Amino acid sequence: MGTREISGQFHELDEISYKSMSRKEEKQLSGEFEILQNLDHPNIVQVYGYEKLPNEKVLNIYMEYCDGGDISELIKKYRESKQYVPETLIWQIFTQTLLALYRCHYGIDIEPVSSMFKSTPEVKPPEVPGLQVVIHRDIKPENIFFMSDKYTVKLGDFGLAKCLAPHTHFTQTYVGTPYYMPPEVISEQAYNTVCDVWSLGCVMYELCALSPPFTAKTHVQLQEKIKSGVYNELPSHYSNRLKLCIYACLITDPQERADVNQLLQETSFKIYRREWELYQKELELVKREIDLKRKDSLINRQNEEMSLKENELLLKEKQLIKFGKVLEDEKKKINAQNEETRRVMRTEFKLALEDRLNKMLSELPPDIQVMLKSRSKENRIPNANQYYYNAAQTIQPLTTSPPKLRGPRTFEDYNDENLRYKR
Repeated sequence: MGTREISGQFHELDEISYKSMSRKEEKQLSGEFEILQNLDHPNIVQVYGYEKLPNEKVLNIYMEYCDGGDISELIKKYRESKQYVPETLIWQIFTQTLLALYRCHYGIDIEPVSSMFKSTPEVKPPEVPGLQVVIHRDIKPENIFFMSDKYTVKLGDFGLAKCLAPHTHFTQTYVGTPYYMPPEVISEQAYNTVCDVWSLGCVMYELCALSPPFTAKTHVQLQEKIKSGVYNELPSHYSNRLKLCIYACLITDPQERADVNQLLQETSFKIYRREWELYQKELELVKREIDLKRKDSLINRQNEEMSLKENELLLKEKQLIKFGKVLEDEKKKINAQNEETRRVMRTEFKLALEDRLNKMLSELPPDIQVMLKSRSKENRIPNANQYYYNAAQTIQPLTTSPPKLRGPRTFEDYNDENLRYKR
């Protein structure tokens, strides 16, 4: 067994060899672990998955990592310090482990406590259709773990768990730790879910006495002691109610032995069940608070991003306004330049036209020049531009080389000297 980091989280890695198993047993083992993956309970070590290594004939099981140690370390600590485990802590471990077994044995979670100060042995667990009963078969101090809060207890290491089909109440094969093995198994009798109750009773006894209820030098002697069901009294400073609950687990006859539901319906367990329920609600509130803080942080971050984008948009808007003003100024400048260019071109055109007209006038016969000048004086042209314009209008037909000149309006317009042709 070891740990492995997967996706930033630590997982417990347990290896189970199936070299000596038949194909049927291998298939059954895979099916059992699929069932264990569905055991989602706050007091059960979560099984995340498994992988088969055919070449090594090994099954790797990935489980929740429990970072608070196990019960064996707790027992060792108090044994070395020569002190007893506080009764409150024993009740907490006892209650939470029973809650885990309730989920295994009955397929559902127990109903919340309603009447805390009254035992309710008449309350029976509801029937679950198609129930797959899970028997742990290896409850011992090393398989009951603490989380880092030193309060939450989890039952783990289901490597030897046996899953019974619906309506199956007994099974024959059992593999477990000898100190915690029930007498019906030692006697090679059929066993059911109360075998886990016996093993848990042994662990609770060891928490109180700091040693197992049955010890011996040889395996045969140990078996005889377990079958006889004889053990020493628990230390006197523990309450009679705790002692009675542990003794109810260590009854050799499985028919008389208390089951998980009967124990949890007792008043003492109800008190610690209620405490555990309140703790779970508190954890849920803490989780919600953390989730709300995370969402609030996310919203604040989004608001900051939106504010930054808004500032960027405002900056871009200012830049666009500034750019618009620059464009407007540039437009005015270009318009002014165009107006100046048009003015210059008009002036140049007038000068060029004047030069052209003067040239054209200089090329006309003298008599026509005299006539045009006289007409200009008669019409009282106000300025040279108008003069040249009228002159251009007048001489325009001449520049187009008409087929003949216009004749005089009257005979008196010309004397004999001006006639081009004489009679």
